[in-house]
Parts: sequence; C-alpha cells; structure tokens
Amino acid sequence: MIDTINLKLSNVKSYPLTKLRFEQTSKSGQTVVQINEDDGEIITGGDFRALLHHDTDNIIPLTKRNTMYVPSSHYTLSYKYNIVTDCIDFDFSIPKYIHGTNILQFIKYFGQDADTQYYYLMNFIKVFINKISYEPINMVDISITRIDLCYNQFFASKYDALAYLNAQKELLPKYARSTKNDYRSYETSLSYITKRYSFKIYHKGTEFKKHDKVKLADNNPTGEGIDFLQDTADRILRYEVTIRKAQIDYLFREHELYRPYVSFFFNDRSRAGFRLHSPRYYDDIVKFCERGHNYVCVPVIQATAIRTSSVHFSKEVFTDLYKFFWDYVNKFQLECKMSVMDVMKRIDEKNTERDTISDDTLRHKNSYNKPMLTVLALLTQSYSLDSLRKSGLLPRSTFFHYQKKLKELGYTSKGKLIDVAPPSLDYLEYLSIFGFHHRK
Repeated sequence: MIDTINLKLSNVKSYPLTKLRFEQTSKSGQTVVQINEDDGEIITGGDFRALLHHDTDNIIPLTKRNTMYVPSSHYTLSYKYNIVTDCIDFDFSIPKYIHGTNILQFIKYFGQDADTQYYYLMNFIKVFINKISYEPINMVDISITRIDLCYNQFFASKYDALAYLNAQKELLPKYARSTKNDYRSYETSLSYITKRYSFKIYHKGTEFKKHDKVKLADNNPTGEGIDFLQDTADRILRYEVTIRKAQIDYLFREHELYRPYVSFFFNDRSRAGFRLHSPRYYDDIVKFCERGHNYVCVPVIQATAIRTSSVHFSKEVFTDLYKFFWDYVNKFQLECKMSVMDVMKRIDEKNTERDTISDDTLRHKNSYNKPMLTVLALLTQSYSLDSLRKSGLLPRSTFFHYQKKLKELGYTSKGKLIDVAPPSLDYLEYLSIFGFHHRK
C-alpha cells in the first residue's frame, strides 16, 4: 500500500550524535574540508563536503548526498544532508527496506483500510528514526514531504496482465485534463504526470527483471525463490501514485483540514474582532489557511501551528491521500466488453418491455434502434467510443444519444476486453501467496 516515502529530519544541530554520524561519511574524489558552520573558517572536527574556490579561498557548503547500507537486504537507503538548512532528507522504499523487493507490500495482514495503514506507517516511522539516530529524536522534527501509495493487481497470467494494460492505455487521454499534464504510454507502462502528483501503471515483471532480480541474486532476504518471484511479478500490474507535498497541501486546503487549528476563526464575530484589534494575527491565520505546511509526525498545538505552519500528518490527512489513490485506481478498472450478440439480445429485451407501454411518448423514449446500435457495437469491437465520436461518423448530438442508449444496455466506455476477466481490487491472492511474511 505504501512504497516510497521522504522523511525530513529538521533541526539536526539539536542532535549532535546523529549529526556526527551523517557528517563523517565522505566518498573518494571529493574535496573534504573542516570548517566552522557559522563563519566558514577552517577548523578541526565537523567534516563535510564543501566547494573550495582556490582563487578566493571561499568555502561554500554543499548538500551532502549519500546512501546507507541495509545489512539485512541488498537495498541501500538514500539520504541528503543539507547543512545550510540544517535538515536531512531520507528517501527510500519501505517494502524494499523491509523485504528487499516491493513485490511484497507494506500492509497489515488483518486490515488494509486507511486507519490500519496509517497507524502501521506511524509506528514504522518511529522505529526507523530510533534505528538510524544515536539519541532520542523529537518527532516534531520529523516531517513527511512525499509519499507513494501503490497496489499490486494479480492476473491469471502475464498475457492477461499485458492485455489489460494495453486496454487501459485507451483510458489515459480521457483522464489527462490538459496538455500541461504530461501523459505517456510505453510498451509495458503508462504514466500521467502533474506538478503535484504522478500516476503510473506498469508491468511489475518487466521492472523486476531489470532491477530487483539482479540485486536479489546477491542477497535475497525474502526467503522466496527468485524464479518464483519473477513468475509472480509477471502476473502483476502495479499502480503507483507519487504524492508530493504540493498535492498534500492542495488536499489539506480543499477539504479544509486546517479548521481544527483555527476553529475560532470561522465565527464571523471572532473573525471581525481579530481583523479590527489584531490585524497582524489575523493575517497570520489567513496565511496559515492559504499556504503550504510542514506535515510532522506528532500533534501540534494551535499556537505552534499558526506560528510555524507545522501541522500533524494526521489520520484525516492520510485518509485523504488514501481516497485519492484508490479513486485513481478505480478510474482505470475495465469491464468485460459485451459481445454484439449480447447487445442485440439486450435490445430485444428492452424493446419487448417497450411494447407493454401504452403511452406513445414513453414508447418512443424507451425504443432502441436495433440496426444503428448493433452497428455501433460492432465498430467498438475495434475502436473506442471516444475515437468513434472524434471520427465524425455521426453528428455530435446523435452520437451522444446512441452512446446513452448503449450505456443503458450495459455497454460502457470502460468495456474493453472480451477474454480477460477483470480481477478484484483486494489483497486475497497476495496474502494467499505472501501472507506469512506479514504474520511474523
């Protein structure tokens, strides 16, 4: 359910042992100097990479990028230490951190709802921070700046998974609302990218073969055979939404999740009073409601939230992200296409019902033009309804009239396939294969 996450540790100077741990590592080929972090003077102690201008002796601290090796896995965890802003960003895949591959998912065995996933994530973050730090960390200094939600959908075979994906590609332009939102389709994937979030569907088997399979050959913590993992991945289509901070901010404002922090402000009399007697505080509240926030891992009191723009990455915030993800997944679920014979049979049934109506107006409204609808159904075996609309085969109003009739017959634009039964959106097959990994 949850894959990649970006955690930010702020106020690093308050944690000298942790700070020292992430400062000391340096790689060959880099100029490493010892400088005073306040005035830039060269001193002893406190090593970190910096850019040294030899003509002026100016020393400019750089962002330090490195990786941490996970002993129980082939996986390496990336981090970025920005000394100027005094923060460390950890960017990693939780399933790969735990299992070495994201074929195995980050879910609970007995529940995959939003509440269960939220508490599971919060507990993981606490354990992770305790593991990588050398002293107690105040969780108000831990914030979430990006989170990827995902789902592995199982099919009967690799052929079915790829056939389903190819049919989904026809839906992609429909949900790309403007040319500013970049959507692309490849042989084994499709993607839709905006400034706030990205959505993609891809064949897991192809991706696994290129990346994790090679690494697992050296160190396989899953206990599963690599060939078995490849065969399983071949039957998977993976859905992923990368939710950046801008999208979290957008949903936070859209659903007015700031209200608990400024509930007093939504009383007309109070708001007028603040504007008259405390204009600066009034402006601070307005900015708090309209601007972005830091999403920290513990509750934040009202005054601190308004002053620092830090808010709790709460269950309500996560639930919004959870719903946003599943809404996208559901948009790309297909239905089995009705055959032409099925359409003709449904038309006959509808027209039989029509013949029982005595009112002429209702009889006409409930009539189905069998020749025209049959021809349209026949054409949609090879072309989508959207492409037929754009072809100009019928006048616009006529086309939409018959499209509505087809929909009443049970023939929708999501009906794409005849020979692939759409799989359900649950974790039953996944847990039947890998469930014991989640019962440990």
